[in-house]
Amino acid sequence: MKSTIKSIKDKRQRHQERHTALGYQYVIADSIDFINVIHWDQVVANASVFMSRQYLQVIDANSPTNTEQRYALAYQDGKPVAAVVCQIATISGKQLVLPDKKLKEKVIKQYRERVLVCGNLVSNGLHGVALTSDLSAEQGWRIVAELIYRIRRGEKLNGSINFALVKDLGLTQLEASMVMERYSYRKIQTDPDMVLELPDNCTSFDDYLQLLTSKYRNRVKKIQKQLKQAEITDTQLTDLSTYEQVIHNLYLQVEQKAEIRPATLPRGYFSALATALGDHFACSIIEYQGDVVGFVSTIKDGKVAKGYYVGVDYQVNAEYPIYFRLLQLIIEHGISMGCNIISFGRTAVEPKTGLGAKPEATFVWARHRIPAVNFLVRKLFKAVPVEEAPERKVLKL
Repeated sequence: MKSTIKSIKDKRQRHQERHTALGYQYVIADSIDFINVIHWDQVVANASVFMSRQYLQVIDANSPTNTEQRYALAYQDGKPVAAVVCQIATISGKQLVLPDKKLKEKVIKQYRERVLVCGNLVSNGLHGVALTSDLSAEQGWRIVAELIYRIRRGEKLNGSINFALVKDLGLTQLEASMVMERYSYRKIQTDPDMVLELPDNCTSFDDYLQLLTSKYRNRVKKIQKQLKQAEITDTQLTDLSTYEQVIHNLYLQVEQKAEIRPATLPRGYFSALATALGDHFACSIIEYQGDVVGFVSTIKDGKVAKGYYVGVDYQVNAEYPIYFRLLQLIIEHGISMGCNIISFGRTAVEPKTGLGAKPEATFVWARHRIPAVNFLVRKLFKAVPVEEAPERKVLKL
């Protein structure tokens, strides 16, 4: 009886918290160019490169056709203390790949949802939240919850938004943000980020090879030898503009095979990104018989090299290990950038494990406006299996 009473009181308390303003001041804008430059840079100084104005200007100018950007700053007594980046995405059944043809046709006709995403649909990581040291983690995340609410409510003239998502959090970030549960968000585990950690004295790809056990070192060398014999070469680009069309076409080949395509990048994005990020961006292509048959991009994000987008000609890849070489190039990019942590991202865990990467758990916070649907969303996501990485002894470390 006592536990029931306590639960009812807590439910009322949470309802009151959700419907009581925190007392901060906010600025919400449709473009990063409308935000105070000095204030934004102060808050995001130690945040991800994906929250830098240089990157956000690129995504503003090259947004997927189904997304819109939103930016917000929170102030305490006139001082900026938190920054939030959101995307509003219109998701339809056409962006879902379903095995059942009849189900697919039904979903395409009926499913359409406007989703508010705190973060970035075209990157992996927590790229939507930056908090200053003036705030406790709990208070910072309460601000995030309030800003998401304010942005969602402010969009009513453009159409209702029922579903909100905060992506992507590691375990440490998840623990810091647990107050989101009091705002009816549910934590959902997604596929892990595959991460390779290298010692500080690993300063070349040859150094990396020496860290591998003989079995996996020989596997890497075998791939390199096979490609060399077939006269398949790779080149790191200094100017992407000449290759923009072919890179975009290869990107689309991979994108079109994805089970979920929430946002598709337009042509011109990669060239603009290379220009904006400079030495923090690397892109290599693989050529075979005069054609570009693969590309891979990497972004330096602090001490982490993030394997970004890849594109591959699947017909050539069926004959030669193009994709495996692209993964190796991410390591080469990362080491040359001075990074000792290589993030390969999600999916394809088997080949990434073979390079020494290990899984790091990743989560999202999800909330639907309608309580009954919110419950179903939680159940639905729990039913989706998380890909598990096999155990491998790849590194001598």
